[in-house]
Amino acid sequence: MSTQPNYENPWEEAQNNRSYWYHTMAFPDGETIRGSWTIEDFDQYIGGYDLSGKTVLDIGTASGFLAFSAEKRGAQVTGLDAASIDEFRHVPFSDSLSYKDIRQFKDVWTRDNLIPIKNSWWHAWAKNNSKAKCVYAPMPELYEWPEQMFDVVMAGAIVEHLSEPVFAIGAWARLAREAVLIPFTDVIPVDDLIMRPITPLDNSKINYVWWHLSRGLYNKIFNNLGFDVHYTLAQAEHHDDVNGSTIAKRPSIIAVRRGTEAHRTFKVDPSLTFTMPEPEPAVQVPQDTPARRPWWQRRGSSSGSGSH
Repeated sequence: MSTQPNYENPWEEAQNNRSYWYHTMAFPDGETIRGSWTIEDFDQYIGGYDLSGKTVLDIGTASGFLAFSAEKRGAQVTGLDAASIDEFRHVPFSDSLSYKDIRQFKDVWTRDNLIPIKNSWWHAWAKNNSKAKCVYAPMPELYEWPEQMFDVVMAGAIVEHLSEPVFAIGAWARLAREAVLIPFTDVIPVDDLIMRPITPLDNSKINYVWWHLSRGLYNKIFNNLGFDVHYTLAQAEHHDDVNGSTIAKRPSIIAVRRGTEAHRTFKVDPSLTFTMPEPEPAVQVPQDTPARRPWWQRRGSSSGSGSH
């Protein structure tokens, strides 16, 4: 038996409280608030997917740029974010606060991160005179909501922050009647089923990102769930680098459910097509020295099809 989302009541005082702005926001009254990232072209960012008239769930909605941009294009939008800091998982390091003192970590991150970013969503909601809804719920709860209750599920630049991304992708696909959009997300350009750390795991200050998934793994996951996958190119400007703002380009993953009208009609705009670079060729070694093969091929068959 499914349960319905528990929609949040509007935070009436959000505009009077401290906010953290993840994305730059431009409001109807002419005010612009600069965030950590600026997305100049929302349509490019989501692979040119038409959201007009669609119901949309925006996963990890943060300050709401994707949610409110979708609403401006005619979508009926629900934003989703974490209910509490208990849902955040950091890579463990002996000198990190989340490892040494989890209670203090929760207090600090709730005060300095979670509440301010929720304030920014409701601040933007009021400034945009939005009709969007918002839900604060943990990822496993999505498996309890009615199947295919949204036309489109968006999850922009979220996969990298999840310790269990395959589980999460399954939840998103379950809720999507026609498409899952995963914009601005790095993809390992191989067809092996692999997942590997984003960083060398040697810097405790960068403990908030986890995995890159391969093209083959994305394709396999979505194929198992009844979707075909397209890759497009997205870009955004990052403002928090010590050397100044930089333009970042990453793939967007557009997964369309087979058997739907969207599957029949969706075509990637040639100007947005992303051709994934081929990985550097592996050094040729004798087949009897498996320890020198790429690490993802050292277990299982020599085809490199084992996942990790």
